[in-house]
Amino acid sequence: MPSRSNFNSRASRDRPSMDDTTRDEHPRTPRMPKNERVLVIAPIGQDAAAMATLLDGQGFETQICHGLDGYSRQMIDSAGALLLTEEALESPQGSLLLDLLKGQSPWSELPLIILTSGGESRRAGLLNLAAAAAGSVTLLERPISTLTLMRSVQVALRSRRRQYQVRDLVSQLANLNQTLEQRVAKRTAEAVEQAQKLRLLSAELSLAEEAERRRIAEMLHEDLQQLLVAARMQLAALGRTQDAAQREPIAREIADALERAFQLTRTLSVELAPPVLYEHGLAAALEWLAAETRKNCKVEVTVEADSSANPKVADVRIFLFRAVRELLLNSVKHAVGSAVCITMQHLRPDKVRIIVADGGPGFDPTSLDDTQTGAQTFGLLNIRDRVRSFGGKFDINSGPK
Repeated sequence: MPSRSNFNSRASRDRPSMDDTTRDEHPRTPRMPKNERVLVIAPIGQDAAAMATLLDGQGFETQICHGLDGYSRQMIDSAGALLLTEEALESPQGSLLLDLLKGQSPWSELPLIILTSGGESRRAGLLNLAAAAAGSVTLLERPISTLTLMRSVQVALRSRRRQYQVRDLVSQLANLNQTLEQRVAKRTAEAVEQAQKLRLLSAELSLAEEAERRRIAEMLHEDLQQLLVAARMQLAALGRTQDAAQREPIAREIADALERAFQLTRTLSVELAPPVLYEHGLAAALEWLAAETRKNCKVEVTVEADSSANPKVADVRIFLFRAVRELLLNSVKHAVGSAVCITMQHLRPDKVRIIVADGGPGFDPTSLDDTQTGAQTFGLLNIRDRVRSFGGKFDINSGPK
């Protein structure tokens, strides 16, 4: 059966033969990329070769498909347009082709250009067939001009390019979603880990507060209360004694007990809130702390503190003093016999640097993040977290010897 199109004779390699009434001249387009290849399906006569030769001559990339084994879903997804004759859709393999088109990727709607020479009812039938499988269908009634075919292919390829853009955007969005999910999972894991550390820190702080309360209670009971009881007993004895010579030593003992009680309460008050910190600033408080440590612990402590490095915010000053005291106690406890040096520098109006250094045996700083770490490192962990909460930085330069 002869083809009813003007692509019904063997064409030369340079240009297919066309009727003079349907030939238009237009500039040759640049060679198209592979993903804009035009698939050509025309099972009758030389229509496929003629159309491919014509498109090749205008710079389009074409591929003639012979039978169902000549095309696949992968080929359709990577093609730019499908140019076919009505006979291709009406052939026994037309339904298989439509099934392939229906199975396209979600982003893909391969544009169809169908050449037909039938009447209105046949065009309607072709549209019904194609519309169920493709979103973009163009019907061209034969005979057609070269310009019409070229323009139709160009429009189809522009539509396909937009689909490729959608495909790329969908792929980018999927990658972003995956990246976001990974980040969320990582942040969630970090949050869980941090929450665990905070729970451990909170428990340790509660224990430390309870230990401090017990220490103060013992000091009040064992020392201060005993002194006051002794003073009361001596005062009672003084009241019963009439001899002036015997009253004088009793009065001295009462005065001595009261003086010791006063010194004890003063020491306790200074430990809780040293007046020098509030009256003279952080540098003076560090000098006082070093002197007290030298006197009470027999450890050599030197201080090099810039008096201008005095944070304006009271909370920061109090925290830094307590942090240095905690670090100094660690040095006294673990760097037995080693001298300790405290340095405080004024770097910027809103920044100070404090270094507490000793010659002790050292430890592994990474152990701070170990949930199995013993209680001895929770003081350091607390200092680190508090420094970070103030927007500062806490570094440990140490290693086991």
